[in-house]
Amino acid sequence: MASPPPDDQAPDDQRPDEQASDHRADAAPRAYLTASRVPTLLVETASEGERIVFANPAFLALTGYDAGAVSGRSTHFLLGPDTDRAARAALVAALAEAPPEGTELLAYTRAGAAFWAEILVAPVPDTNRRIVQVIDVSRRRDAEGALSLSRQREALGLLTNSVAHEFNNFLQILIGYIDGLKRRLGDRDEPFIQRAILRSTDAAERATILTRQLLAFSRRIAPDVRPVDMNALVTEFGVRATPSLPVRITLEIRTAPGLALGLSNPRQVELALNHIVANACEAMPGEGRITIATFAVPVGDRALQRPGDGAVGITVTDTGQGMSPEMAARALAPFITSREAGRGTGLAIVHGLVKRQNGTVTLDSKPGEGTVVRMVFPAVA
Repeated sequence: MASPPPDDQAPDDQRPDEQASDHRADAAPRAYLTASRVPTLLVETASEGERIVFANPAFLALTGYDAGAVSGRSTHFLLGPDTDRAARAALVAALAEAPPEGTELLAYTRAGAAFWAEILVAPVPDTNRRIVQVIDVSRRRDAEGALSLSRQREALGLLTNSVAHEFNNFLQILIGYIDGLKRRLGDRDEPFIQRAILRSTDAAERATILTRQLLAFSRRIAPDVRPVDMNALVTEFGVRATPSLPVRITLEIRTAPGLALGLSNPRQVELALNHIVANACEAMPGEGRITIATFAVPVGDRALQRPGDGAVGITVTDTGQGMSPEMAARALAPFITSREAGRGTGLAIVHGLVKRQNGTVTLDSKPGEGTVVRMVFPAVA
């Protein structure tokens, strides 16, 4: 009786074919992907393009497709018919040899519903296959959009408040002169004088009502202030802000050791820093440096409203073009800018943000020597 051949000499009719071998090789990763709750594709790349080898249940549940409708297709089926070239190029780049981290693009389900997808790609070692995770980040994108809109509305409120106060100052001058004209010319019978006084008085009253409405719109509950570690705040801000800065700009963070806590609202301080840094970047068309530093104002400084408590502050220094003395003196006022129209509201918003936290903001600048913006907040007693 012939003994069975060794395992390494199995007869041809017992050897698995190439397809079955591939299936066994894929068994482990497919089992892992099937168990994963992250929507994932197994994609095979070749000279003629890429095709989907496997889609896990989480991906099918996210997109509404069945396995048969996905297998063998290109990942581009996720993009809608009106997707622009930039988004298609981003998807191609995400599947490249050295993909960028966290590509986000607008994808579509089988029913045509759109969702924001973050594409994360990891190569399978020693193969021409890649694991592609398609994560729905629509909620995060919506939250970021809502936060951005909230900040824009807050900035609009601060700007409206500044404009209303300035307008009210001019209005009081006009009202004073109108009252003087009434006393001197009110008893004259000339129709023009009487009509001018009547209409001027009516216009002043309407302007007063409008100013009150603007102030009512801009007034909100004062921000909650609490003890804040300014050193930690500017350090964390630097970590978040550095990747978004132009490559020509260097950001440096300096902290003062032993700094007391400051009474402020950290979110609004960060918003003010964002505006200041944006202005600084525009003031440096070439290479430049922005330095954000914390400092302590000693107890007893007469420049403070409450000199007995002391204060803490943040300076933002840039190496930009600087401003003339006349421009620096008016830089915190609304609509004042040395650049094109519509770009001069940032520092006015900073002034409003700091003022609402019982703080002060000052500016020091000279042409060709850059600009220093100082924000000072009460220290925790």
